[in-house]
Amino acid sequence: MKISQFTKPEIDMLIENCNFTELELQCFNLKAKGQTNYQLAMNLNICDSTVSMTMKSVRAKITSVLEQKAKEKPKANITNDLHPTLTYLLDFITKFLENTPLIPESHTTKEWAELPDKVSIKDKLYVVTDFRTDDNSPSVPRMKYGDGVTMISELPFCTAAITDNDVKLWDLQAQISQKLQ
Repeated sequence: MKISQFTKPEIDMLIENCNFTELELQCFNLKAKGQTNYQLAMNLNICDSTVSMTMKSVRAKITSVLEQKAKEKPKANITNDLHPTLTYLLDFITKFLENTPLIPESHTTKEWAELPDKVSIKDKLYVVTDFRTDDNSPSVPRMKYGDGVTMISELPFCTAAITDNDVKLWDLQAQISQKLQ
């Protein structure tokens, strides 16, 4: 993230919402003008490590505020422009298909924790959208596969990788079934 690439309204919003300390605000303002960490250290008469730690804190606050702003944005609702009958039918179909395996159910870890636990629907995919891996790489969605008997929270994550041998076996079975037809 390059602070100097933010627009003036974005910079004003960040200053207003990030609750920067005096040093963080000075660093933020100089970064907004395109200065390097070395220039910050010289202009503010502080050491390089202080600049690095301060900028890490500034970036963490910026990230937090931007994530919060993204959550606050109202989601676009395409049904607002539709005829009321179509809106009703779309809502009805969505509710009807919600408890079928045709539409996967996906939530963040926090959302899953807040939902009441229920018996899984057979053949439905349940997705944790913000699952983190052990090596701090970007979030990777993790899935559970419903069996119609087990509670969602007790389902194991689907973690087995598909090997080349699996692909060859499936291709062979598909070819055999096509020849039989």
